[in-house]
Amino acid sequence: MRKIVYLIAFMFISVGILVGCSEDVSMEPVEIDESVDSCDVCHMGIQDKGASSQIILNDGTPKKFDDIGCMLTYYVDNQEEVGKVYVHDYHSNDWIDMVDATFIQDSSISSPMSYGIIAFESQEDAEAFQQDNGGEMYVGDEITDIDVKALKAMGHGGSHE
Repeated sequence: MRKIVYLIAFMFISVGILVGCSEDVSMEPVEIDESVDSCDVCHMGIQDKGASSQIILNDGTPKKFDDIGCMLTYYVDNQEEVGKVYVHDYHSNDWIDMVDATFIQDSSISSPMSYGIIAFESQEDAEAFQQDNGGEMYVGDEITDIDVKALKAMGHGGSHE
């Protein structure tokens, strides 16, 4: 009888340890600290939070980028590892999920590595910006179809290799 009690106690303890050690992986964006964070592609310091973006990998690891173009460069080469992608709204600087964003790309748009890509939470805001300033519009993950290597070849993308 004693063995059965010990066996049941051991099973409950084992289950408790397994449940306690298995944490949910957070897919939420992490805070950017401009004093220490650098881009995971170009390794430049992130100086403009509003232009930054981030990818949360499937295992919960955040990857931070100083420019949406840098994020797309990483995304193209690592799609299978990507859990979630966040960009900042051009007006509010709030984090938004890439699939909910509308993007404008134009060489006249200033961005840290000169990819010229900005994001809007509201498609209406993006359309108004485009009306006033021009540029190509991409909705949601259509932005991943942009040829960032071609932008780099045309003189965008700073000094990335």
